[in-house]
Amino acid sequence: MTDQIGVWVGAILTLLVFSYLLGDTPLFRVAQAIFVGVAIGYAATAAVYLVLLPRLFDPLFADPILNSYLVIPLALGLLLLTKLRASWAPLGNSSIAFLFGVGSALALGGALGGTLLPQLSATVVPLDSLENVLLVLGTLGALLSFRFVQPQSARGGTHALETVGRGWGYLGRWFVLIAFGAIFASTAVSRVSILINRAYFLLHDWIQVVK
Repeated sequence: MTDQIGVWVGAILTLLVFSYLLGDTPLFRVAQAIFVGVAIGYAATAAVYLVLLPRLFDPLFADPILNSYLVIPLALGLLLLTKLRASWAPLGNSSIAFLFGVGSALALGGALGGTLLPQLSATVVPLDSLENVLLVLGTLGALLSFRFVQPQSARGGTHALETVGRGWGYLGRWFVLIAFGAIFASTAVSRVSILINRAYFLLHDWIQVVK
């Protein structure tokens, strides 16, 4: 009985989402509201039971003196609640600033350590094949394409290097466009696979016309 209820709920929600093909209908808005509500509820539950209780409140209650440093994140979190009232909102600016600072540092560190440096290290390859040559040309050209400041004047060899840099950067833009196209194609294929999966769910699990 539980499995049948789950199938019916999934089928109804799938049809509500498919109603978007007819326009921004109230049925689609219901499905959207349910999805947002479930996502917020799951995120709140995960935050409470996976972060706040085991990493903040339980250590504080177990040994307040040893874990006294946890008072700082607790105070910053409580200051965030002041944003719920306009007259108290400025008190939460310090917490917002801390979140932005940490988020920016993590994003910058992730971009350098997870993308830029591994990509640069991957280009240290012998130029003994066309694939390796294209890899090096594309990577360096993509980096040169993000030069937005041009020198005011150039003479002799500097002018020649600047011309080569501009041409290489123009070539790198095509590599960037090809990469964007591949990402878009991969995203489109994944969306089509999801559509096929939901259609198979309706025909196999719900209506049971496909075995």
